[in-house]
Amino acid sequence: MNYSMLDYYLKLFDEGEREFAFRAETPEAYADWKRSLRARLAEITGLNRCLPCPPENALVRVEEVNGFAAEYRTLQTEPGVIMPFYLIRPMGASAGRHPVLIVPHGHGGGKSKVLCDQERFIREALEDGFIVACPDERGSGDRREFPVMGDDEDAVRGNSHRELMQLGVNFGRTVIGGAVWDLMRLADWLLALPEANGFLACAGMSGGGQQALWFAALDDRVNAAITSGYFYGVRDSLIEMPQNCACNYIPHFFETADMGELGALIAPRPFFVESGTSDPLAGRRGMENVKEQLETTLRAYRLFNADARVRHSIHGGGHEWRGTGMRAFLRQAMKAFAEA
Repeated sequence: MNYSMLDYYLKLFDEGEREFAFRAETPEAYADWKRSLRARLAEITGLNRCLPCPPENALVRVEEVNGFAAEYRTLQTEPGVIMPFYLIRPMGASAGRHPVLIVPHGHGGGKSKVLCDQERFIREALEDGFIVACPDERGSGDRREFPVMGDDEDAVRGNSHRELMQLGVNFGRTVIGGAVWDLMRLADWLLALPEANGFLACAGMSGGGQQALWFAALDDRVNAAITSGYFYGVRDSLIEMPQNCACNYIPHFFETADMGELGALIAPRPFFVESGTSDPLAGRRGMENVKEQLETTLRAYRLFNADARVRHSIHGGGHEWRGTGMRAFLRQAMKAFAEA
């Protein structure tokens, strides 16, 4: 016999109503909805519990990583909380000013792995003049906790999100709340660089796509966002598949909103979604699950006559980054920023 709780939680979700399900029909109503949902998300993720601190930054060393000359830097994001990141200067950088691109990594790696997995995309961004930053998320890379902390190259493929979630939930904090806070503090530092021109983009795959989505949803300074392998309705992808990483789970989120609402918070800024038709994380309904959420997002963009700013690139693969169309997307977003 098996007395599973899954059907019970599915029923709770199906019979419940998301408090901030998107229903705005005017830009004014959208602004009120956005303000209220952001406040609620800051509360349930623990983002509003993170503690400001001086942005102490240090250049530790310069490393060669997969052919990139990467500055290994550290940034204090909360008192005593240190985020290491790679900073890569644009190719042939002149004394002019440059756009900024943050590329958070996915699950099973850290800042080094993203330089391999998204090598072509990052090289193209550097060629286009971007300053690129690749941070370690809390619990990943050089920020792993016991028992996977240290320099074991095999262990670096894991993360400590379960441990951080178990610790944080007792203080009203979540993994994604801390991740978004760190990205916000990294953005503070990057945008203050004298060579930065004010344009900020964020792009990630899988767990990196999760970070990019949440960061853009909660911070209007993100001028363009790319999420790959992470835009699915929560019923299929997080309730029916509760084995997913602990970083996906937030107290009360299933009663608050869905992924489509996170996308709607980005409106009317350029937003790129990449999906694989065989991605198992989309759940049993596959692309139907993705498109339902994207339709919610598009309804917000239509309020601003900006639905053309949403791109959905679908490939025939699984849970993987392809990058098709992303360079053109960022170039177009930069052009619009410069002309605004």
